Amino acid sequence: MGKRKLLIAVFLLSLLSLLISLKLFWNLGIFVDEYGLSPDVVNGGGFWLTMDWLRLLLLFLLCVVSGISIFKAKEYK
Repeated sequence: MGKRKLLIAVFLLSLLSLLISLKLFWNLGIFVDEYGLSPDVVNGGGFWLTMDWLRLLLLFLLCVVSGISIFKAKEYK
């Protein structure tokens, strides 16, 4: 049962990280809209905007993989 608890903890932490990152990205969009800027300017260039999107994608994939691993994990005695 210990392995399953660890997998659930990893899933919950990755989900929490994804939600925090999504909220920060949402706030970035609100700031950009209110002040008439672009996300490139706020993030420091196109490369860092791409890295911001990549972070969200990787966190989403981590959530999916860790969620799948919870149901596929088998206890070996």
